[in-house]
Amino acid sequence: MMSTGLKRGLMGALFASLLTLGACALAVQAQTNFPNRAIRVVSQFAAGSVSDLTLRMLGDRIGQRLKTQVVVENMPTGGGLLAARTVKTSPADGHTLVLLSNATAVTAAMFKNPGFDPLVDFTPISGMSDFAYILLVNNQSKFKSLQDFVATAKAQPGKLNVGTSAPGTTPYLTALLLKKAAGIDFVVVPFRGANDLSVALLRNDIDLVINAYGAVRPNLEDKQLRAIATTTRSRSPFLPDVPTAHESAIPNFEVSSWNGIYAPAKTPEAVVARLAQDMQSALAEPELTKLFLERGVEVWPAKAQDLAARMRSEIARWNKVIDDAGISRE
Repeated sequence: MMSTGLKRGLMGALFASLLTLGACALAVQAQTNFPNRAIRVVSQFAAGSVSDLTLRMLGDRIGQRLKTQVVVENMPTGGGLLAARTVKTSPADGHTLVLLSNATAVTAAMFKNPGFDPLVDFTPISGMSDFAYILLVNNQSKFKSLQDFVATAKAQPGKLNVGTSAPGTTPYLTALLLKKAAGIDFVVVPFRGANDLSVALLRNDIDLVINAYGAVRPNLEDKQLRAIATTTRSRSPFLPDVPTAHESAIPNFEVSSWNGIYAPAKTPEAVVARLAQDMQSALAEPELTKLFLERGVEVWPAKAQDLAARMRSEIARWNKVIDDAGISRE
């Protein structure tokens, strides 16, 4: 006769097995039924921007693999607040995704309560793109290198000025990081848009600009502006002859702009895995790599764990920059 303890043990093992089988069945069902309608990707960037165009290219290829339509919806509000808040509360079934970026990390550091936590409210799927910022001067400038600029700024503290995009953006905070890392002082002058920045530099209203390659490419090709450094650790493929800030004058200085695809938290693992597989496959296509490069960005097919680590480290970095600069959080 079977003892009561043995019966309970067998029943417990059977129950655990049934739970496991049920979970596996749900995962398989989720993967089998996904997608069952169009996939919506919410972007914090404006239609027609480089991030928007590259996202649409990737979306087309994902749609082909999943045999469904991928629709990009633009919500270009400051810091991506609306885009993130919208997707945070969307159904966690893989049919609504969001493009988050280094701007999201800046927003998480800048605001006391942005209405979302990028480390908790979203599940990372795959990185998408990455690019350096460029330090630029007027082609007639006396500064031939970043070393020249740093030396002058040290000799004349507060006399030089650096143009960036609006306060609270990555280029703006990059300028503050540059001051701290190089031990120099200059005036940071924020502008509304990339065109305004370039015009001000062409007029010699400012001494140096921090901007993305895609925004200044025509001026570089026309030799109206000159790049004196890039902000990534390795040299930019677009400007291989231009040294990095790290190798020029500021050891370990490194900043880049990146984008990645996320789903709402608690999206089924099987769905996330399917999306990640198709995104990684699409980003490995030589044709897509070429199209990204033509628009001034590099493919960045980061795995989910690397994307999560990047977001975490960026939030910590910009928190420190904001604290060091004494910027009050909104």
